[in-house]
Amino acid sequence: MEILVPSLLRIKPNALFKIGKYLRVCGYHEVAVIYGEGVKEMLNKVLEISFISSEIKIIYEDTAKTNDLDDAFFSAKQIPSKTKALVAIGGGKAIDYCKYIALIKQLPLISVPTIVSNDGFCSPLSSMLVNGARRTVKTKIPDGVIVDTQILLNAPEMFLYSGIGDLFCKLTAIFDWKLSYKKTGEYVNDFAAVVSRNAVETFLQYRDKTISNTEYLGIIVSSLLMSGIAMEIANSSRPASGSEHLISHAYDKFAKNPSIHGLQTGVASYPMSYLQKETFEPVKRAILESGFADYMEKNPLDKSDFIKSVQHAPEIKENYYTILSEKDSIDKAINFIETDELMQRMLK
Repeated sequence: MEILVPSLLRIKPNALFKIGKYLRVCGYHEVAVIYGEGVKEMLNKVLEISFISSEIKIIYEDTAKTNDLDDAFFSAKQIPSKTKALVAIGGGKAIDYCKYIALIKQLPLISVPTIVSNDGFCSPLSSMLVNGARRTVKTKIPDGVIVDTQILLNAPEMFLYSGIGDLFCKLTAIFDWKLSYKKTGEYVNDFAAVVSRNAVETFLQYRDKTISNTEYLGIIVSSLLMSGIAMEIANSSRPASGSEHLISHAYDKFAKNPSIHGLQTGVASYPMSYLQKETFEPVKRAILESGFADYMEKNPLDKSDFIKSVQHAPEIKENYYTILSEKDSIDKAINFIETDELMQRMLK
């Protein structure tokens, strides 16, 4: 099986000033650029100078206003055949949109996230609207990733804490994957599991967890990036997604006011770690040391909607064994949610 990984990686302050140079070194002289909404206006001066100074021709430009599969297919048909690479600049919606286009056109894709709220900026999967319903579809992992950590500093806090939540929840996801192997015989790619686990450990071991620290932001980005690569290695979302993601998807469905993905998975990983036992202490430590609990205390999820989501989570994905598939697990999780002090801070 062929495994694709990004060959271009730049994660540092002011990386956008050199985007033209990076593209030129890769031989991408004629590119199509698709922006997230409002991104071109925000970054146009920096990008224009960098592209012109490196003699990069933008032969097609567009803005990703939706993440609808049909819209992405239409955009793909507009991209000129002489395009050497597709550059996606923006948030998760724009990058998911471009990953699908890159798959259709078989173009190299350079992912340039301006927020990092989950691992989607470097994964082989995209969250898309298919006939009006949100679906996770197989797409193309980026050939390059450029992240300007100085830009991330200007992003709203919720996106940074969402990225943090989508990172430490890999601990419960990996446990669920291995549990499924024990109970159902589902194949586990050990290397992918190690890559994903080590990404979380790198984050956990970093001491200065203040979100104004660009080096720390780089650690978050590189750890999420490795999680995305783990999914490519496994040809599955299993290294990054388990029972906590089922709860998040159920919360999207049942909550009156859903939050964003990484915040939901981060909160959900805590009661799941309680059920799993061996992941409990590292997940709790991550929640407390990163400031995730403090942020969620100010921006809590709805408690009754969250409990309903736990009850319905196993229905989200058929034949998908997790800790929630175990006997009495849902009742135990709800009891924990009702009584644990830290849960009371994150749910209201």
